[in-house]
Amino acid sequence: MFCHCFVSKSENGQGQEMIKTNKQNYQILSFKHDTGFLIEYDEDNNTFQLHQLHVCDEIAKFFMYAYVCINDVILFFGGWSHTIISKSVYKYSIRENKWTIFQNALPSPLSNCVAVLSEEDNHIHIIGGRDSKKTMVSTHMKTNVHIWDHLLLVMINLFILMKNKYI
Repeated sequence: MFCHCFVSKSENGQGQEMIKTNKQNYQILSFKHDTGFLIEYDEDNNTFQLHQLHVCDEIAKFFMYAYVCINDVILFFGGWSHTIISKSVYKYSIRENKWTIFQNALPSPLSNCVAVLSEEDNHIHIIGGRDSKKTMVSTHMKTNVHIWDHLLLVMINLFILMKNKYI
């Protein structure tokens, strides 16, 4: 798989851990462009089932975004659509099957980057990537996880820190 978002679904705790929803089933989510799937794997019977998930129109044209899964939410940062590099952040609620879009939430357009959740689960680090001119950058953005809570959306841009050096 190339440039997919691929995360396990968690019923409790971190979404990054592969946990069983009952004694023999795993659930994994996959997104790329306008395609989203919930993949269910029955370990005892060695069978897969695919369920299509709704992908919002705004993120459907993008890939090569950074993403991180926190509990029942996947955050997508930036992305590339062959002609546009995005500054937006997208939030997908696994539990609600609902998308939220934060337009121009990043200080600059970014694609081909990676997002890492801190060990304490309180910060997201967005590292590296390509800028709007497709130039490789050694960017490091640090954002507080709680900023992406629906009660604090107004403060999004106030908490993103950026240190940008060109390679």
